[in-house]
Amino acid sequence: MNKLNKFLLALWTVSLALLFIVIATADQDPPILVAEGQMTTEENNPPEIKSENDLNETDKPISKPKEQVTKESIRLAMTGDILLHLRLAKYDDYTSSFAAVVPKMQSYDFLIANQESPPVGNEYPLSGYPRFSSPAHIIRDLQHAGVDLVTIANNHIVDQGESGIRTVFNNLEDYHMPYVGAYKNKEDQSAQRIIEIGSIKIGLLAYTYGTNGLYLPKESPLLINYIDEAKIKADVEELKKTVDVVAVSMHWGSEYVYAANDNQKYYADILNKAGVDIIFGTHPHVLQPYDKLTNEQGQETHIFYSLGNFFSTILTIPNTMIGGIASLDITKEGDRITIDKPELYATSVLKDADGIYRVYPLKDVEQRSVKNLQWVKKIMGQSVTVY
Repeated sequence: MNKLNKFLLALWTVSLALLFIVIATADQDPPILVAEGQMTTEENNPPEIKSENDLNETDKPISKPKEQVTKESIRLAMTGDILLHLRLAKYDDYTSSFAAVVPKMQSYDFLIANQESPPVGNEYPLSGYPRFSSPAHIIRDLQHAGVDLVTIANNHIVDQGESGIRTVFNNLEDYHMPYVGAYKNKEDQSAQRIIEIGSIKIGLLAYTYGTNGLYLPKESPLLINYIDEAKIKADVEELKKTVDVVAVSMHWGSEYVYAANDNQKYYADILNKAGVDIIFGTHPHVLQPYDKLTNEQGQETHIFYSLGNFFSTILTIPNTMIGGIASLDITKEGDRITIDKPELYATSVLKDADGIYRVYPLKDVEQRSVKNLQWVKKIMGQSVTVY
């Protein structure tokens, strides 16, 4: 073999060896060459950590939308006694008597009034003290003025007997005026008085200490809510199952006395423990203080012990011409209920030059009125706004 052939054979052998080496290493990753003291490419450039803002929509974590919690507030109010003595019972129309306070009366979301003298003058002769008979159109004119419901649980409801109460119901129905505190029968009594304003539900109850020694016949289907501890507890317990707030009108206390007596305080405590939120007091014919009770369970009860007279003329006791409209804010936010901002809009009944008695905002007639706002504030106490 000459030199050329030997050279070609050696070259072919080397090429064949190199080919086997390439084939053997083709599936292996290439080595990363690193000079001493340097990091590899991966170590030098670690994976980027993205913030939530840098994520694409598909990368972002899924979060549940927040539930919208609605917040609503309403104002519940009640006037003092409406007790029409004969001089007032003879009015053909009461529009003028309420005109000065109508804007305020209509500003509340719901307004209650104590219609103390039975509105039965369409069936019975008009009369005043001691057994009242008032014209039926007092209902009409109160409604036009802004009253949404009347309580008829008071000591004069039986003044004209059983048939007189039937006339009261007939007249209330004719004017489509809701009522509470006395009832046509058990079915009527069991129909809970619940008002709904937006999402807020308020249950209403009313009771009287007595009916001046006059009573319905035992066989009568008519019913009057008398103040009775066991009944009150049962009524409140049943009503609280379906409402947010329970408000109770209590016809109680001592006439012409400016402070709550022991009986009123006793039943205020009973009502507080039963879960009542608001108490509107009537009967004393003069103003009595506002107070708030809180029991061990945290139940708060706002109490207006007496709202005085709203429209009445007990001329022998001049301070009975002062009364007002009590009100509170009720707020619902989700399932949470708060009741606050107790207020008394003070009023005064005055006889004008034309001989007509009218209800005025006390703040506007202090010079003419028997008492002023400062006197009312002293009676009501510092925890309530008087204006």
